[in-house]
Order: sequence, then C-alpha cells, then structure tokens
Amino acid sequence: MIDPLKKILKKLVLSFIYKKKLHNMQKKKLYVKKKSSPSIAVIVDSRLKINKNDLNFLASVFLIPIEKINFLWYKSPIVHDYPNHLGIDIHDFNLYGKINKDFSSFFNQQYDILINVYTKDSILLKFLSLKVKHDFAIGFTPVDLKLNDLVFDFYPNEIDIFSSELSKYLKIIFKK
Repeated sequence: MIDPLKKILKKLVLSFIYKKKLHNMQKKKLYVKKKSSPSIAVIVDSRLKINKNDLNFLASVFLIPIEKINFLWYKSPIVHDYPNHLGIDIHDFNLYGKINKDFSSFFNQQYDILINVYTKDSILLKFLSLKVKHDFAIGFTPVDLKLNDLVFDFYPNEIDIFSSELSKYLKIIFKK
C-alpha cells in the first residue's frame, strides 16, 4: 500500500511536469500519413468498466491484428497475460515522475495514433498521455482538449458509437 502523503507528493510533481510539457507541446496535427500497418497505442482507464474484448473492434477499424495494438490499462484490478496489455498505477511512478522500467517498451516506441480511453480529469492519465510518443491523439471530453487532436463527445463505453465514429474519422485522419 502506498503512503497517502507520498501519493499526494507524486501527484503534485506529475502535475508540475505535465503543465510544463503541455505548455511546450507542439501544434496540433490535422492528419497523419497513411501506412499499411499503423502503430497504435491505447490508454484505458479501467474504472470505465471496459474490458479487453470490448476494444477488439480497433483491429478491424485499423486493419491490423489486435496483437499489434499496445494497451496500457490504468488501475486495472487484473494482471494481463498478453504481451501487448500492461497494467499501470501510481506505484509505478517514482517521486520524480519517472515511470518504472517495466514500461520502457511501451513508452520508447513511436506510435502513429494514441487513443486515450478515459473521461476522468486524472493527472496520472494525462501525464501518461503526454509520455507516449505519438503523431496523432484521439480522446474524449471533458479531458484537457490540448492533449488530443480529435476529441469525441460521447462516453467511451458506447462501443458501437465509438467504432462507428472512429471508422468515419479515419478517412480524414489518414491523409494519403
């Protein structure tokens, strides 16, 4: 169990780093170059009660195997037995905002698209989003609009709408 004071200090440090990085963030992109096999990262807030299978539609939308999509589950109560699914929580950050080395492969990779599947205004989730190297970000309101290039105004649990809207916007996002 993490000490409550340590947890508060970690969040304060992450908030400071987040604000500084957000201020220095590059201008938003309107599209990304179309690739036959785009690299996709997904950050999911497990508190939304979305399970692993709910997001299988991403494979058909992006026309890639689900195993090629990397998932980072925040506050996941289960351990994921799949190499492309990782669980992360506040105990995986040190007091200075460094993330445990177990997550190096996720954060060192450059992704074409980052999908932020969360709606809570959590400094930890926003910090994770900023740490992911990506060309284009998709998210949901009411999270900080500066984090995402495309923002959906519906609840991420509405999987059918999520799939439909993502498919529709991919034609715009991927410029040939």
